[in-house]
Order: sequence, then structure tokens, then C-alpha cells
Amino acid sequence: MVFLLVCPVLSIVVSLVMISTHVDEHVAGGLMGGLGGLASAMACMSALGPASSEESTGHSAMPGLIPVSRTAQVVGRYLFLLVAGLLWALDVVICGGVFIVFGDIADMGWIGTLAAGAFIFALAIILGSVLLACAYRFTFRKMMVASGAVMVGLYAVIALLARLPVDWQWLLLNITDFLTIWWHTALVLAVLCLLAYFGSMLIAIRIYRAKEL
Repeated sequence: MVFLLVCPVLSIVVSLVMISTHVDEHVAGGLMGGLGGLASAMACMSALGPASSEESTGHSAMPGLIPVSRTAQVVGRYLFLLVAGLLWALDVVICGGVFIVFGDIADMGWIGTLAAGAFIFALAIILGSVLLACAYRFTFRKMMVASGAVMVGLYAVIALLARLPVDWQWLLLNITDFLTIWWHTALVLAVLCLLAYFGSMLIAIRIYRAKEL
């Protein structure tokens, strides 16, 4: 969480350096893209903090706390995911705002900056929801191994699909045209967020209720 507070300050320093060295706006745009990827990953990792701490130290690390029901504990962690996602999305907007104040060196504008923050929030919610549900079923070591297996599986599926006699370029162009309308993209992200968030929460509640502590 320290980097969450330091990131806007670093944006000011980077902006001053980029202005003094006359860096191209594409470089600033690339920095914003990198910041967005970092923010989405950090939001997921921040949300997994309580689960990671409990796994490494056990329940004895939380003496004196008032016990809550298993359902309430799961709901609390998912609410924490919302807070973490909002904070990191806000951080991206603040960093983009710093670039705008110093002359819009990222060439995004306020609308682009707000859209980037909304996208980071959606991505954090979708990925974080999947990881939280997995955290109730698997240890973090198994999750890392499973993540590697999933990545290899995705590459294999993509390679197999590429060999099918289907005009994928036409399909991708139609999807891209559909998503170029901003409210189409917002609607798709909203539906994905709701499905991932509440579906994952229900699965996590069911897993945690059946688990022996």
C-alpha cells in the first residue's frame, strides 16, 4: 500500500523529467499503460493480503478478534476487493491528472484518464474475484502452479483455434467495431464484473462453509 501513496509523487517527478527532456507523448502513453497494468495487478494482490496472511500464520495470528460467521468473512474480503480496486483506479486517475496538469504529455485528456481508471477497476474486480475464490480452495503455491498451467493451456487453445478454417480476422474486426462505442464497452465490462464478483462470492461462500477449520 506504500506504493499506492508514492505513485502520484513519482508521476510528478516523471512529468518534470519528461518535460525537461522533451520526451515524445507516445512514451508518456506507454508509461500510463504500464502504470495501469501495475495497478490492476497490485489491486488483486492487495485484496489477497488477508488470505495470504491467514495462510502463512494461521488463525492464531488474530487473537482477541470477535468471531464472525463464515459468510460474513467472505463478504468482508470481497468488500475489501472493491475498496482496493477503487483505490488503485483512483491512483491511476491521479497520475493521469498529473500528466494533464503538466501539459497533457500522455495525450489522453480527462476522458481518456477516467476511462483508464474505470478499466483498471473492472480488470481488478474480474481478476481479483477469480483469485479470491481460488484462495479459499487452494494454497498460494498451488495457485501459482495452476496459473502457469492455465497460461500454457490458453496458448495451446489459441494455437488450435488458429488452425481451424474460420475467418478470425473478420470476427475480431466485428468485435473491435462493437467495442469502439464507449457504452458498449462499459456494458460488457459491467456485466463481466457483476458475473465475476457475485458468482465468485457465492462459490467462495460454498467452499468456505464446507471447509473444516
